[in-house]
Amino acid sequence: METIQLFQSIATPWLDTLMTWITDLGSEEAYIALMVTTYLAIDARAGRTIGITLMLSFMLNQVAKGWFDTPRPFEIDPALVRTERAAAGALGPGFPSGHAQSSLTFWGLAALLARRTWFTVVALLVVVLVAFSRVYLGVHVPLDVLGGLALGALMVAVAIAAVRAEFMPPAWLLLVVGVAGPLVLHLLVPTPESDLLMGALAALVVGPMIVPHRTDGPLWGRIAVAAIGLLLAFTVLVASSQLLPEAVKRDPIGGFLRYFALAASVTVVAPFVGAALGLVPARRSRA
Repeated sequence: METIQLFQSIATPWLDTLMTWITDLGSEEAYIALMVTTYLAIDARAGRTIGITLMLSFMLNQVAKGWFDTPRPFEIDPALVRTERAAAGALGPGFPSGHAQSSLTFWGLAALLARRTWFTVVALLVVVLVAFSRVYLGVHVPLDVLGGLALGALMVAVAIAAVRAEFMPPAWLLLVVGVAGPLVLHLLVPTPESDLLMGALAALVVGPMIVPHRTDGPLWGRIAVAAIGLLLAFTVLVASSQLLPEAVKRDPIGGFLRYFALAASVTVVAPFVGAALGLVPARRSRA
């Protein structure tokens, strides 16, 4: 708690606001938008790799939180929390920090794949600021953040090893394992969001095999496809929330299929529409 109090010794209202904005960069919503944009508008292969790694990282984080089940600092001392929005977004146990883990997973892997010095500097800055914000806002102790960073680094290392190995199983096997694997993991190791995470993971694995996507077309076309993907994902989310019975949404398989459909709107429908409209080049070869 002493470290939190030390960080908060420089607290001001404007710094509270700034740190809350920065911590929002590490939210799941922010990374979903970034993944969609990366996959559809910047680099489909990198976006797919980052997306798969990030879904697994989120899943690992939720499993670890369940194992350790540690309280957050503001649950021990309510005076430590700096803003209501930060507290509202701090759900579940404290260790390991999901914001720190996801930030290092996304930005660290993106930096290694991009291989641009300026981007690496930006990525490092984002990771450091997000990690600092979690302690400053009083929603994590330093150990939570360090644990999240360590798991994020582990996920990045595994992803880079997989990329360098260039292992590609037969298409039929990848299709079967790509759907069955996440579903089985969701059923055997359920977490508060395993239906979302594993449904999205399955769509990230098999979607590009069904409709391969190219990001070497004109910039305006790629931006348009990314906008279509974000709109489709939002539409599926809202429509499924309003139209599906609660029993279906709460059912393990129903929830998995719901989020598989949501992610498939990005990895299958948006690329198909983009190619059909001539916004991006069509490609028939395997992803």
